[in-house]
Amino acid sequence: MGPRRTPRLLSFRRDEGQASILLLFGLTLALLALTLLFVRVGAAGDQRSRVQTAADAAALAAVSALQDQAAASLAVGDFPMPMYDEEVARARAEEYAKANGAVLTDIRASDNVMGRNGNIVRVEVRGAVCQKELEEDGSRHWGDVVCDGSEEETATVVGTASAIAIAEFPECGRSGGMITCAGGDISSVEQARRVIDVHLIDQEGRFIFDPDVVFGGGAIVDCSSLGQLHPTMCRVHEILQEQFGGFYLEAGGYRNEPTSDHGYGMAVDYMMAPLGGVPSDEMHANAITVINWVIENSHQLGVKGIIYEQHIWNATAGNPVGPWQSVRRSMGDRGSNTQNHIDHIHLAAGPGPMR
Repeated sequence: MGPRRTPRLLSFRRDEGQASILLLFGLTLALLALTLLFVRVGAAGDQRSRVQTAADAAALAAVSALQDQAAASLAVGDFPMPMYDEEVARARAEEYAKANGAVLTDIRASDNVMGRNGNIVRVEVRGAVCQKELEEDGSRHWGDVVCDGSEEETATVVGTASAIAIAEFPECGRSGGMITCAGGDISSVEQARRVIDVHLIDQEGRFIFDPDVVFGGGAIVDCSSLGQLHPTMCRVHEILQEQFGGFYLEAGGYRNEPTSDHGYGMAVDYMMAPLGGVPSDEMHANAITVINWVIENSHQLGVKGIIYEQHIWNATAGNPVGPWQSVRRSMGDRGSNTQNHIDHIHLAAGPGPMR
């Protein structure tokens, strides 16, 4: 009988446990990376929101200067002539940007009336929190930014944001010596402020504000100098002078002309060039600006029609409201610059049809 052998115990390697541990470790790292990514993207989004809030606040603060100035004019019985004051607007914008953790980097004004009043203001601000990977040329989206606030300031580029705000002024008239806006008499600065709407918008005005814009420069004349004007025509004349100053060289009102509104005190001719002449480019631009404003507000003013540059717009004939170039109708050649209304604007206001 041979020697007895001790049986060998078979041993098996069990890799399942090791794989589970590695998988768990990998998932933990992935979750950690995702968490870090969400934190970073969230921080970037939060910073973007903060900077945009600062820009919005700065823009609204800048146009509030126009609101204050116009309200003060209305409260003493003057029609507002908003005029952008960069020193005041910049100071207010800087104050509100700083209060919201940002720095004002740019401010400019524009409008839709040939650069006359600057009632639309755009600001740009720079955030005060580090944004390490935001490129100066804007090629990186805010969501791509990685910044935890610990980086050296000299190695970072900060985020920027911009905003545009407008001060919109209501249609105002004069009643019994008082200014009336939005259907009510203006008796205080606070009341006037409430009728001036200040809000954010998406687009700047068509014209950059120009403090050197000159309108007409003619003498401002009162209604008594224009003959026996109808009260409606007189009111329109006064409002135009409040809104546009001496936009004309001289004016003519009532004359004995029964076939025309002039004979009823319901028309005024505003000379944009010397008699028989042609307006300069600047004076022509002034004329179009005034005409567009009159057409837009014709219903409230009681305007019947306008004749200029051998064209007519007649509200009493049902002509639509819109820009002069799109709503005017051509007239036949009457033989001279004056008869063709090249050198002047004929404006009629009052009851009845246009004559």
